[in-house]
Amino acid sequence: MHALTVLYGGSLDPLAFKPLYGGQSAFSLALERAGSFPGTEKILVLAGQGADLPEIPGQVITRPKWTVPDLLQVLSEESSGYDFAYYAWADTPFLDPSLAERIALRHTRFAADYSYADGWPYGLAPELITAFTAGVLCKISGEAGSGPVRRDTLFEVLQKDINSFDIETEISPVDLRYHRISLSADSRRNFLLLQRFAEARCAGAGDAQRIIAEHPEFLRTLPAFFPIQISRPCPPQAAHTGACGICPYPRLSARNGAAGDFLDPEEFEKLLGKIEDFAGDAVIDLSPWGEPALHPRREQLIRAVLARPAFSLVVESSGAGWDREGLEILAQEEDLREFAENRFFSWIVSLSPGDLPQGKTEKISFVEALVSLFPRRPGEEDRVYVEAVRTAGAEDEIEQFYRTWKSWGAEKNGPGIIVQKYDDFCGFLPRRQGVDLSPVERRPCWHIMRDFPVLIDGSVPVCREDLENKMGSLGNAFKEDPERIWERGTERYRLQCKKDYGEPGTPCRVCDEYYTFNF
Repeated sequence: MHALTVLYGGSLDPLAFKPLYGGQSAFSLALERAGSFPGTEKILVLAGQGADLPEIPGQVITRPKWTVPDLLQVLSEESSGYDFAYYAWADTPFLDPSLAERIALRHTRFAADYSYADGWPYGLAPELITAFTAGVLCKISGEAGSGPVRRDTLFEVLQKDINSFDIETEISPVDLRYHRISLSADSRRNFLLLQRFAEARCAGAGDAQRIIAEHPEFLRTLPAFFPIQISRPCPPQAAHTGACGICPYPRLSARNGAAGDFLDPEEFEKLLGKIEDFAGDAVIDLSPWGEPALHPRREQLIRAVLARPAFSLVVESSGAGWDREGLEILAQEEDLREFAENRFFSWIVSLSPGDLPQGKTEKISFVEALVSLFPRRPGEEDRVYVEAVRTAGAEDEIEQFYRTWKSWGAEKNGPGIIVQKYDDFCGFLPRRQGVDLSPVERRPCWHIMRDFPVLIDGSVPVCREDLENKMGSLGNAFKEDPERIWERGTERYRLQCKKDYGEPGTPCRVCDEYYTFNF
């Protein structure tokens, strides 16, 4: 076989060039392993303009900013005359030549247009594509062409006309997808994971499977999701008519205090600085409890998050209390801001199944305003979502909710729809789950693994689900370093890896939210 190997490095994090193992960086290790792919006759690196790359045993093509058509055009032109091109990102140090060989043999045997590996963590295998296929994808990329090159770009474009292509898949003997691992040097948490895998002598796909089985505690690295309470009160109508779906918060009278009890913006700014120093990138969620619209300086808090390029933002609201003028100012400022590749600013409006777009309520007007002011960009996910909770005995209502909003959204370019699983908060609310979605075999909790909730007084609960604080607090984010607070949760996660979820009746033992994933 005659192959071209292409490594994409047009938008790498500086961590890709930081020493990882044996003095080598993720970039240099990826280059070394990709050069061992069977049949490789030439290595091509796609880089950003001005990138300070080490010496490369191959050709480098640079662009000021890579777009999807740029990538596909280069793949098509440069792989002409080769049987196919291997394609991978240049920050994946554990690329496996033996796995690449198995994919290549299958690809050539069945004369495929595109081939990939499935079931392994991202970063172990390249994608394979022919010059002709890349050229066709370039023509059909359409709206996605205006967006940045992402890790799943090839498959995303291919899906536009997937039945027109011959696709082959090399499947892992053990499905590891549910771990949601990315073995790439694109964030501090993933770089920490790479270090742990390197120290455990990971040399490829087989080793990755072994390490995950032997050391599941490795997967808890740094938190990714920071739900921060900025408002103590809820709107009166939300508390009495269920505007937030089914919510336990109004029952917590000790926390649901008087209006005017809000997080100080200066304290919020300091907290964001601590989070950035600790985790690097993060998804900030406003607000796990209370209505953010009631905060008198809500726009200031939103701007504070958007001012940090490594942060994404999710605003959860009942839809009550916002004014159009403030939203318009936010939309104008946000539209002028250059967002990083994986950054987003999303709104989630919590509704009841009976809240349909034909209604003329404040909540529906709020959704309409958001869809108008924050439209979905070409090639991107929705930026506005409506959410309703699925409960036992209300299947017809939730289906009508989904179908009606889907139809309305098709005409208005949004919003997205979230059908939320019912949450009884470890037995604090009656059990009204509409269906049991839990896996056959219980796994360690995603929230203990990735979430760092902060309440309005700065306290960090072990878990947001523990409303009665039975498990205690990990610390106070206003007074302590997040790293020390986070470390206090390590032992609980290790116990869950050993299938120890506490005594009968304790929060983790009775919780069914462990398998739900935020970000």
